[in-house]
Amino acid sequence: MKTGALILASQEPEEIDRGNEELSLFLPMYPLDGTTVIKREIAALRKAGISPIAVLTGYQKETLKNHLSHNNVLFIDDGEHPQNNPDRALLTGLDAVRECMDRVIIVPVEYPAFSVQTLEKLLECQKSAVPFCNGQMGWPRLHVFQKDGPTEPERLLVDDPGSLLSLLDEDGIDQIQQYLKTQRSANELHFKTKIVLSKEEDFFGPGVCRLLQYIDETGSIQAAAARMHMSYSKSWKMVNKVEKEIGFPFLNRCNGGKSGGSSTLTEEGRLFIERYQAMCKDMERISQNFFNIYFKDFQ
Repeated sequence: MKTGALILASQEPEEIDRGNEELSLFLPMYPLDGTTVIKREIAALRKAGISPIAVLTGYQKETLKNHLSHNNVLFIDDGEHPQNNPDRALLTGLDAVRECMDRVIIVPVEYPAFSVQTLEKLLECQKSAVPFCNGQMGWPRLHVFQKDGPTEPERLLVDDPGSLLSLLDEDGIDQIQQYLKTQRSANELHFKTKIVLSKEEDFFGPGVCRLLQYIDETGSIQAAAARMHMSYSKSWKMVNKVEKEIGFPFLNRCNGGKSGGSSTLTEEGRLFIERYQAMCKDMERISQNFFNIYFKDFQ
């Protein structure tokens, strides 16, 4: 079966509250995630291998057509767009594409945060389907053209909160921008650097550095150990090993008294930690440059 897509983008702009003013937003061309709303939707559909892609136009149709002139999409004119009736617009679009598609992925333009994984799951369905995430209906949806009329769509469970986010919701634009930023960061290839200083054995790394800083902040090895979720005895062993390998004390220890004991970093210990952290920053910066060179094509 041939599966295409229909993006519903014919309605007039919505009035959106932004601070102390109301802005009239033409949603298809609103900037989003380094592109525009509708171009992001088209890119996601193409990534899932869906073609052809039809766009139902109405308001500012010539402007939108120029915007998408190099995106190889079909245009359907919705002559009655001033009514702003989503159900009627959907029927207009479906009537226009049924001759060139057996199935169609329906995307209201105000729902741009859906994932490619949701599209792929919809493509696996044999009949009309609606994605459900956290018990709520989302978009896009799959419509299968049937000779004997439409059938009740099946519920497709997806793990895609983006399918529920609309630009027309209260704070919808901000929510979608933040969601896409978080998703992009999670999916980006990245690297981690870890510097460990050694002699015959490893003795100084991120863990012991953090422990020594916590001791200096709290004045207590016991409190620092609790922050690190490690035993008091293990903390002492780590500190003693560092001091033995380096050859000077990292902590000023003050035992006893009514207030109890306290510990702070020595000047030599503080300088050592500062240099270690500076080296870590420089190594991360240098490593980032090499990462960009060697893995640019994989990002």
